[in-house]
Amino acid sequence: MVRNIVFDMGMVLMDFHPLEACRAIAPDEESAQKVYTALFTHPEWVRLDDGTITEEELARRAMARLDDEALRLLVPQVMKGMPYNVLSPIPGMAEMVDWVFSCGFGVYLLSNAGLMVSQHREIIPHIERFHGVVFSVEEGVIKPNAEIYRHLTDRYHLDPKECLFIDDNPANAEAARQIGWYSYAHNGDIPALKRLLEACARDLAD
Repeated sequence: MVRNIVFDMGMVLMDFHPLEACRAIAPDEESAQKVYTALFTHPEWVRLDDGTITEEELARRAMARLDDEALRLLVPQVMKGMPYNVLSPIPGMAEMVDWVFSCGFGVYLLSNAGLMVSQHREIIPHIERFHGVVFSVEEGVIKPNAEIYRHLTDRYHLDPKECLFIDDNPANAEAARQIGWYSYAHNGDIPALKRLLEACARDLAD
């Protein structure tokens, strides 16, 4: 039986829209695309999530990938606005989290995220009510590594067989399933997710 709902953050609770952040400060679409590519699509971006690169070093390397000084100067501006300029609540999800709390589930967050999110976690609606939060940067390991899932269950004394993990990345959802959790790969279909949670709530109430 599911007693604990574990949410991912990005594209589950929060929309991630870095290109929009670049467009907001760039003089034209071509410039925005270049800054976006240099900063967000390079493999170094995900290193923020396990803490193996600092924000300052990431910005320096992204600037070095741009051949226009005016564009280089935009990178620190984008970084300065994070996470508020790249993350926003997905409509309807805050209300769903409220409903999950009202059903009596334990509610947790397990997210690949860097220090900028960890230190500004108030951006996530109702985060202060969550029974536990695990950010990858604080653990030094990212999903889908099984270790980070075990960090959550060990820290909060949860039975893996009673946890449902909701993540937009199928590989992350499958990793949870492989170590005994229930899991659900969320594709943005909020009504379908609500139906799944309603079924879990009925079981919990019986």
